[in-house]
Amino acid sequence: MLIEGRISREQWEYLSEDATNRLAEDIFKHYRSMGFPYYEFSEKEKIQELGKLQAFFDRGGDGIIEENKIRMTMHGLALAWSYFPHSWEVRSNKMKTPFEVYSDDELFMKAIRRRLKRGTYFSESGIRKALRTFSGTQGVSNFRPTAAGAIYKRYCPKGGTVWDMSCGYGGRLLGALISRVVGRYIGTEPCLKTFDGLMKMKSELFPSMNAIILKSGSEDFVPTPNTLDLCFTSPPYFNTEKYSNEETQSYKKFESKENWNEKFLGQTIKNCLIGLKAGGHLIINIANVKSHQTLESDTVKICLEQGLAHVETLRLLLSSITKGGYKSEPVFVFRKQG
Repeated sequence: MLIEGRISREQWEYLSEDATNRLAEDIFKHYRSMGFPYYEFSEKEKIQELGKLQAFFDRGGDGIIEENKIRMTMHGLALAWSYFPHSWEVRSNKMKTPFEVYSDDELFMKAIRRRLKRGTYFSESGIRKALRTFSGTQGVSNFRPTAAGAIYKRYCPKGGTVWDMSCGYGGRLLGALISRVVGRYIGTEPCLKTFDGLMKMKSELFPSMNAIILKSGSEDFVPTPNTLDLCFTSPPYFNTEKYSNEETQSYKKFESKENWNEKFLGQTIKNCLIGLKAGGHLIINIANVKSHQTLESDTVKICLEQGLAHVETLRLLLSSITKGGYKSEPVFVFRKQG
């Protein structure tokens, strides 16, 4: 059995039950031998992936945002994930992590069987999808590089300075590079492993880019006054995704949503106001979650109380739903007045 090949659904449907069981066993043994199917690229492949991302964006970047909707694409996402293998172990909403499913023999075998029955193919990406979508499991998300690039292109002046207040897994950093408008990127990230991944990404993919990554929470970083053209991020949704157990994490520093609103989110917005030039924009992608059901309205309220003008609300399109619709999250756009 060629585990590394693509096993189509048509092939699966013609297999006997015994052959199916042997196939599942072969796949299971292969990944127990080879280890977790992380995204991995050689140095040459990384440059090729970056080139593909840039070429796609240059051809159609203006079409990523249509009216008030931001279209999601997968371009460059695997490249970004390759720098953050620890992300597969990050817990979301108290659910199992993909790595926990992989590590449990019984759960992993069930995930393989379900993927074989439901998927259109079986490959490395098929295994990753099986682990992410297994019942009771949730993986962390990453901002799409093309969506980030389109936002920079729309709101950042040519050669402008941006601050990504919660860098995360590099989607907005890649977006800054491909946008061709960002002159200087400043990022803050308190998680050590994520910070290390960001630094490696910067050094390998764009060493000459004017980018500064700081191991700091956004509530603690005060930018130089009136130097920023754009502040843009998708901050932690309170305690939904627990990126690490470090004491620098906002969910550990500010355990109640009221305290988190004031001392993390509110202080971050105050810091943005200090750094933004008059007319500069603050853009925040954030959504209500079970543990903080007023997160969207609270964010808007804090920004308005700080004197920011609400320019518009974009919709970040997520997965499709029935009758041709899409799930979406708000992306709030504010402007510093004066």
